[in-house]
Amino acid sequence: MAGDSRASIMRAVPNMLETARLILRPFESNDAEAAYGWFGDPLVMRFTTTGPDKSLEETQMRLARYQEHQAAYGFSKWMILDRVSGASMGDAGLIDLKECGWIDLGYRFAKPYWGKGLATEAASAWVRAAFGEFHFDKINAFVHPENNASIRVLQKLNFQTVRRDTVMGMDAILFVLHAEYARGVTGSPPD
Repeated sequence: MAGDSRASIMRAVPNMLETARLILRPFESNDAEAAYGWFGDPLVMRFTTTGPDKSLEETQMRLARYQEHQAAYGFSKWMILDRVSGASMGDAGLIDLKECGWIDLGYRFAKPYWGKGLATEAASAWVRAAFGEFHFDKINAFVHPENNASIRVLQKLNFQTVRRDTVMGMDAILFVLHAEYARGVTGSPPD
């Protein structure tokens, strides 16, 4: 993303993404209690660099960081809601990982929502936004080598394996998706 066009891109960015089953929106301060349901779950967080949040206060601090990122970039990790019931299900989004030098796609769901194709649905919404509204040339993702479900999601979205590495202190497989390979995900041909 070119630095001088950042303001015009931020004006064009949606404040909500919708899919057939999901609504994705920026986190709000009153989301902390629901979000602690998955951020505090050791099983949900076992393949993350930070591990589970130890308290509701840690989740509140996490959400504050996401809100700061949202204000600075126009994107961040967002809350995922069930489109019909409005239930909080998980989070997904893009983060500028300055320490790694890339825009990172991430997603996670509370256990009751595993195995239903929802991660692919949420991640594909962010892929469309990354290449549509944000005009990124590429996005990255990193996954613990034992997180087979997440690896399958990235493969379905045409991400390519780059290498195995240590990312933020965690053994990981690094993936990349270039705009020209996102055609099937974004629904439109590349420029």
